[in-house]
Amino acid sequence: MSTMEKTEQTNEGPHVIDGLNITERVAEIQDRGYTVIPDFISPEEVATIRKAFDTEVPMTEMRAIGVDTGKTMRAHNLLAKTRAVDYLFMDARVRALVEGVIGPRSQVNVTTLFNVLPGEKKMFLHPDDGLWPIPRPHPPFLCNALIALDDSDEENGATHVVPYSHKWTRPLDQSVESVQLPCKSGTMVMWDGGLWHGGGANRSKDRERLGFFMSHVVWYLRPQEIQLVSVPREVVRKMPKLLQRLLGYHRFGLGVDGRDPIDVLNDGIVVHESARTGWRPE
Repeated sequence: MSTMEKTEQTNEGPHVIDGLNITERVAEIQDRGYTVIPDFISPEEVATIRKAFDTEVPMTEMRAIGVDTGKTMRAHNLLAKTRAVDYLFMDARVRALVEGVIGPRSQVNVTTLFNVLPGEKKMFLHPDDGLWPIPRPHPPFLCNALIALDDSDEENGATHVVPYSHKWTRPLDQSVESVQLPCKSGTMVMWDGGLWHGGGANRSKDRERLGFFMSHVVWYLRPQEIQLVSVPREVVRKMPKLLQRLLGYHRFGLGVDGRDPIDVLNDGIVVHESARTGWRPE
């Protein structure tokens, strides 16, 4: 989808983009911690993304949280490796949902391709916002999404979530009851970064679970992947301005010596054009 999708909004009614009720979905995330959106991308989009991932993105074994089987494959820093998912970060629905959860000033935190293979165990429950030492309760500052590329269910490891746990202040408890979220290919699950969740065990004999993970964090926190370093500047220069902003080339405070970081990205000049040595007021 493009950023030019049809948007409907009235002063009294819900915010709707391309048929998706943003107001309703954000309310679900705020209330129970997550929302599930079937058919967020089409089968044709899934096929295009899958082909790009298969041919452009190298993966490596990275053990899931709390397990040591080596049955989870991952690839991070996707925006340095493929252009196949750029449009999803700029999708008007994604932007509205993220803004509704953590506010208008957000940046890309993590981009991940993962594949849960047969034989993988259940991942430990965890909140994604635990990396930042901010005591609970706190305002939402992290918004994450998973787009299923393979169908997922209880057999091949559909994601576990603990509804309402994003509001809790209790210590993390692996024995707490969770629910699984079966997803057809093309479904998007979006959640508050404080929600307890984890990948399920893949008990199937031959079914993989391929998915695309995208995470946003507020401007004023350091992202897990340092996009300003991770994505080569020659690649960033060719991106749309909106995506450049989302990678961190935004004017947070002073920018670069008072200059817009995108201008600096393009011309490499890190000293403001009006600066002079030995300057004194008249």
